[in-house]
Amino acid sequence: MKRLLIIFFFLLSTKVTANEEQKFVYIDMEKILTTSKAGKFLLKQLTDINEKNLKVFKKNEKELIDIEQKLTSQKNIISSEEMGKKIVSLKEKIKKFRDDNGDKIRNLNKLKIDNTNKLLNMINSILTTYADKNSISIIFQKKNIIVGKTNLDVTKEIILLVDSSIKEFKIY
Repeated sequence: MKRLLIIFFFLLSTKVTANEEQKFVYIDMEKILTTSKAGKFLLKQLTDINEKNLKVFKKNEKELIDIEQKLTSQKNIISSEEMGKKIVSLKEKIKKFRDDNGDKIRNLNKLKIDNTNKLLNMINSILTTYADKNSISIIFQKKNIIVGKTNLDVTKEIILLVDSSIKEFKIY
């Protein structure tokens, strides 16, 4: 009995603090990247670069097709030695064309990844500030949520913050 009284007294004398209410929200990061002004700037610049590359690819491809057709039409006119040299030259041009195309595609993909990460880092700092100001414990990505109340979706608020914080985004 004495032991129980001591434990009871000890429990009453210690200060019990209640945990602060935890607040969770979620965002659609894909929507933020595609509908915010900065995201639109990024996508437009990447699209422009891709279209420019495609024009160059098509022009070079047409030139190679023209050379091949010219060679085919000269097949019976020029000597087999000369034909062999021109075929080797055409194969080298085709290899260079493929290598150049591969390089441009890899460069565009690297540019896309690097700049998307740069934009995501900028958005992350906005999210951190937003979470601190609104006492939010955790911000989840919508794609990882199976079921959630729509009032927990703060995507529109974040898009407004991103638009006001990042006026323009230029690819480097």
